[in-house]
Amino acid sequence: MQKWQYHCTVTAAQTGERLKQYVRGDLLVPKTIYHELRIQRAITINGQYQSVHTLVHSGDDVGLTFSSTDFSTPVPDYHGGDARQVAVLYENADLLVVNKPIGTKTHPNRPDEQDSLMNHVTAYLHSPAYVVHRLDRDTSGAIVVAKNPVVLPILNRLISSKRITRQYRAWVHGHLPASGTISLPIGRDPLDKRKRQVDGPNALAAITHYSVLQETPTKSLLAIQLETGRTHQIRVHFSYLGHPLVGDVLYDPEATKYPRLFLHSAKMRLLLPFSFKPVTVTAPLPASFLQVD
Repeated sequence: MQKWQYHCTVTAAQTGERLKQYVRGDLLVPKTIYHELRIQRAITINGQYQSVHTLVHSGDDVGLTFSSTDFSTPVPDYHGGDARQVAVLYENADLLVVNKPIGTKTHPNRPDEQDSLMNHVTAYLHSPAYVVHRLDRDTSGAIVVAKNPVVLPILNRLISSKRITRQYRAWVHGHLPASGTISLPIGRDPLDKRKRQVDGPNALAAITHYSVLQETPTKSLLAIQLETGRTHQIRVHFSYLGHPLVGDVLYDPEATKYPRLFLHSAKMRLLLPFSFKPVTVTAPLPASFLQVD
């Protein structure tokens, strides 16, 4: 049985909270996992087991010991892969951020596939790797991968609450105002299961912020930040406005003129689980981004 141990220091702002509130609310440990920790008496204050109703104080050392049996998440079983394909942008004991190349899927869709990013990361780590979020096959750039099941739900919560943010770069056709916000719901395309569309069936709210970084006579380079994370959100929003992403085989009628989809996950601001230390990771723009025309 594998175990993971963490020590966290209570801050002045957290003084007076109950231990339960500190673990669930501040450390973002999910309810089911917290329940296992409590039953196993695996939460301590300054090295001693305490009731979860105990008040914590500034400087207290809160220890948590997680066991593999605490988690219902299946252990990933990615085979094959090539560690040499992994370009690490940031790494610590719990996670890594890698620079995904264009044309590589985030994860395999079949058990026999061995050339996805997760196959390669597993080969690099020599241990299981957990998908936190995904990038489309034709999108390059920064993507975070969890090394254990402890931090996986915490990272998911940080992303869903927008405390982890991602900024993209994209070339689009035409010119737009210097900055703006697109708020248009996105649903499925009833005529093409690969695609999404504004106001399609089962549409969900989708919000995209952008600013113009550079212009050519026919195109614009944008910095884009997502407030929501719908499938193909950036691609659908700008296509709907009449400014499809350059090289987008699904939404750009001129895609065959270009060597790639010009969309790149350029910057990620992380909060590291348990310490919540901010870390900014940048994925350099590929050389192809300088050759859009």
